[in-house]
Amino acid sequence: MFFNNTSATFKYQVNSGDTLYILAQKHNVSLEHILAVNPGINANRLEVDQTINMPLNAPVAVANIYGGPLRPQIAGTVILFDVPNGTWVCAEISGLPPYKPAAGGENPIGPHGFHIHEFGNCQIGDPADPFQAAGGHWNPSNQPHGNHAGDFPILFSNQGRANMCFLTNAFKPEQAIGKAIIIHQNPDDYRTQPAGDAGKRLACGIIQRV
Repeated sequence: MFFNNTSATFKYQVNSGDTLYILAQKHNVSLEHILAVNPGINANRLEVDQTINMPLNAPVAVANIYGGPLRPQIAGTVILFDVPNGTWVCAEISGLPPYKPAAGGENPIGPHGFHIHEFGNCQIGDPADPFQAAGGHWNPSNQPHGNHAGDFPILFSNQGRANMCFLTNAFKPEQAIGKAIIIHQNPDDYRTQPAGDAGKRLACGIIQRV
């Protein structure tokens, strides 16, 4: 797992009235830790809309990702952190298939659709079309595809590996516990309803409380 609680941070935009002391109390981190991840910061003169690094607290939830019969080499971890106004998501995945461009009417293989699905069930079922028990995209507010709570950025593979972190304001980590994360064979086009034409399900992991 790539997470290191002494160095992991997220970007925070300073609001009116913020001081480092207030932020330390609000986010349950030490003032010294904030200073350590912001070398050279003027602690006595924060400016509204200034972007600073804020240390991450311990993760709230994690999904261990395992490849299914279509790509058993996939393995990895998706970690969910509670941050102001949403969730900081970090993914580290290995064993993704080599990129294959679209040809002959077939969609490309990779970059890979990446979503939270509604049911925490990673039963394989049909080996030719696995992980259907995870259901559709998690969509608690009945939004069109592209704006589901479970719609994540696509995973770009570099020699089979994908590492990324991003912020979503669509949910808090506690709300996602018990759901499943699915990695798809094809890119999500963020247009086709209801699932972005992301193709078959290559890997699955259930989101569990840390």
